[in-house]
Amino acid sequence: MDRNLKSYKIEGIVIKRLNYREADKLVTVLTKNQGKIVLIAKGIRKINSRRAPHLELFNDISAYVTKGRSFDILTEVQTTQVHKEIKTDLNKVAFAYRIAEVIDRLCPEREDHYQIYLLCQKTLLQLNGSQGDKLKSLVEDFILELLIELGYLPRENVVKGEELDRFLSEVMEKNLKSDSFLRKL
Repeated sequence: MDRNLKSYKIEGIVIKRLNYREADKLVTVLTKNQGKIVLIAKGIRKINSRRAPHLELFNDISAYVTKGRSFDILTEVQTTQVHKEIKTDLNKVAFAYRIAEVIDRLCPEREDHYQIYLLCQKTLLQLNGSQGDKLKSLVEDFILELLIELGYLPRENVVKGEELDRFLSEVMEKNLKSDSFLRKL
């Protein structure tokens, strides 16, 4: 992406949303070509916002963005993939939230991570179509591949289960918020 452009197009996955000011939200998107970016969605919390349904967590989106002072501004957005099964199953929501939380914590902003984008997209599709015992294994495989891709683990070093959880906590220097939620399931 040319940094001199006043506006640009993105494809990405919504991984985080935070209320901002009276009617806005800060939306974190793992993009196909720009890595993780934080955008401001102005007026998104208003009842008549047409963009709000497109910016739900875990949605794949296509959007236009304009350069702003503090945050770039999301001007147009369209959903390309919804993952309906994730949103109707509490276990799947918990595991998808874990994926989003790990990405948000480990990936720096505006650093191109095309392989991580593809990995996240593939894992959400698999999570959407999977059931039961496969969910935990899918997310563990995702986290392991993410740690390898980011250089925290060599490719030949395979850790699973509690060992992976401990390693992840050491790398991030604190526990994930989703840990407490997943223990209750």
